[in-house]
Amino acid sequence: MHTIRPESHATVLLWLTLAVGIAYANVLGSPFQFDDYNVIVNEEQVHSWTNWFAGLTSGIRPLLKFSYTLNWTLGTGVAGFHLVNLLIHLTNAYLVYRLAQAVTRQQWQRDSLRHVPLLTALLFAVHPANTEAVSYICGRSASLMTLFYLAALLSYVIGRTRDNRLYLYVATPLLFVLALAVKETAMTFPLALLLWELGCGGRWQFAFKPQRPIWALAALAVLFFILSNSYFAQMQRSAEFNGLYGNLATQLSGFAWLLRQWVLPLWQNIDPDLPLRTSFSGALWPLLLFIALFVLMLACWHRRPWLGFALAWAMLQLIPLYLFLPRIDIANERQLYLAGWPMLLALCIELTLWLNSRVFRVVVAALLLACATLTILRNQVYASEISLWQDTALKSPHKARVHNNLGHAYLLAQRYGEARNEFVTALQIDPQLYQARFNLLHADDEIEKAGGTLRP
Repeated sequence: MHTIRPESHATVLLWLTLAVGIAYANVLGSPFQFDDYNVIVNEEQVHSWTNWFAGLTSGIRPLLKFSYTLNWTLGTGVAGFHLVNLLIHLTNAYLVYRLAQAVTRQQWQRDSLRHVPLLTALLFAVHPANTEAVSYICGRSASLMTLFYLAALLSYVIGRTRDNRLYLYVATPLLFVLALAVKETAMTFPLALLLWELGCGGRWQFAFKPQRPIWALAALAVLFFILSNSYFAQMQRSAEFNGLYGNLATQLSGFAWLLRQWVLPLWQNIDPDLPLRTSFSGALWPLLLFIALFVLMLACWHRRPWLGFALAWAMLQLIPLYLFLPRIDIANERQLYLAGWPMLLALCIELTLWLNSRVFRVVVAALLLACATLTILRNQVYASEISLWQDTALKSPHKARVHNNLGHAYLLAQRYGEARNEFVTALQIDPQLYQARFNLLHADDEIEKAGGTLRP
């Protein structure tokens, strides 16, 4: 049995601050990247409060844009954006600690699991799969939504535990609405509450009553999204992207890829080259993996509920929403930010139950050191747009968009010859990529101005 005195909240915050500071200190000087220009630097709506208010009736994700506007108007530059992302991540790590506490207190082995919440939160703080949601500034859409999502879940847990109507019927619905105002993928929250109840030994019939306000809000949110021109246009484009059958095969492949990124984060990639599938041809092993994990989830639900809950949570966050509303980017590591913490919790519980004290300490120290090291190394890739897309081109060499983005980064750096080579490569992969064709003409113009000789 591993014994440890309960940590004070101040001690927990100190350890988490230290972990986040060590793992992410080298990202504070990183510049804006790629989509940051589309949603922040070149987006007038977030450059003043007048513009933000004016955009409320026609835009999407108002609370996310509120946070960008706050950063922009404070005038602290790109470092200020990064600092807010780190504060959001630190808050989420603390919320993971509180939720992990709530889970371990439900287990009969709770006396030997007292250290698990802090270890879970520390691993969450330094896990490299979270870097895209933290180090990439516009990854804030995932981390800020997660903050309100987990806060709503914690509010619900406190309300149920203390029979407190203020938490259940005021704080939880309000936090759910705030999560939706950051990112519409928070729509999974009502189902997450059911999973929580089932994972803690409850029955959904009894759990549904205190959840009625949440389900009512979810129904209203669906109506709002349908009636909103901005949201509905995006939903319509998404629905036309792929058929249901093909999208099932595509999303299961994305699910398998994301799990690999979480388990073995050695090949992190901001723009993975995942195929769009129209059938299960070539997607048999992701289907078999999903079936195996689903069976394992059911088998573990009563004897090892933390494992069943972790697998069910990951499936909920990574598959259903994107199954009915496909996305052009089949998968990205930002999706793991909300999906991964129960798997870390399950890992810590299993290590605690299987290993003796000495081996346990060595394994945990090795895991924390490995994760922090990989996160620091990954953050070095964000040092410039060129380094980010060079890394991506090595890992997705057959994706035209990646070469076009690398070429554009070279173009901005006035490295016109290298830019031209990347645009040519992009067009060889996808001759219909008009952005690469336009950029190639631009590069040729610059080379000609410099007195260079154009290649045939």
